[in-house]
Amino acid sequence: MATANLDLGRGWDDTYRGFTDDLQLGRKLAKPQRAKRGPVSSWTGASVPARAAEPYPGQGSRADVYARLQGVAKKSRQVMVKITGGGKTTWSIRRHLAYISREGELPMTDQNGNEIVGVEAVRDVSWRWIHEGPALSDVGQSKQAFNIIFSMPEGTDAKALHDAVQATAEHEFAGHQWVMVQHFDEPHVHAHVCVKAVGFDGLRLNPRKADLHRWRERFAHELRERGVEAEATRRVQRLERTKVNKPWAATRLQDRGEPTNAPPAAVAPARAHAW
Repeated sequence: MATANLDLGRGWDDTYRGFTDDLQLGRKLAKPQRAKRGPVSSWTGASVPARAAEPYPGQGSRADVYARLQGVAKKSRQVMVKITGGGKTTWSIRRHLAYISREGELPMTDQNGNEIVGVEAVRDVSWRWIHEGPALSDVGQSKQAFNIIFSMPEGTDAKALHDAVQATAEHEFAGHQWVMVQHFDEPHVHAHVCVKAVGFDGLRLNPRKADLHRWRERFAHELRERGVEAEATRRVQRLERTKVNKPWAATRLQDRGEPTNAPPAAVAPARAHAW
């Protein structure tokens, strides 16, 4: 009798344990994972697929790594990509477009490959940036456009740099409105790119260090494709331990061949006091 009661009790325990397991009693309920949402458009408020620039052809392959290691060993010229600022208002964006185009004298190229020449054409670009796609604000709290410089040392083929910058912008800033213009007023060969921060799909350009390095790598690749020896390695990859931070103004003076240190001011002789 006792054995039967023991078997019955054990059977009841098993049934009870299975019943409580089904109800998750005494356990923390595990919430089902939500489906991952894509980025939300700041223009429409709807979820949109994330945008990411594809790596350049052959990136990371054995041939690509070997070629880049050779570039490091030969100390190939390093590309420079720098964000110099950005407009927070429509007025500042219009002024920057006028500045980089030299009031319409230098030809600009937009994201569709159209050439923009003349004051009226530059004003038309500003109008389209304001009224096409996500609107620009007259009083912005954050940058509504980014001003970027792509540069190479003196002696670089100017035509190759122009085409390399244009190809880089087409890949990295796809879906955004942008213009580029090449300048020839400095010894180093460079081009300016101005990009509207919010794209047509409402996604905002939010560059970080990793993005800048990816832009450099794409820029260097496009230059190599055009026969220009160029690299985009980090300082540690070049076995350089020290980092020299030069002010932008000092770099411009150095490129022009001008002294970066101003001569000491003449000290006026002390005046004698009559007592």
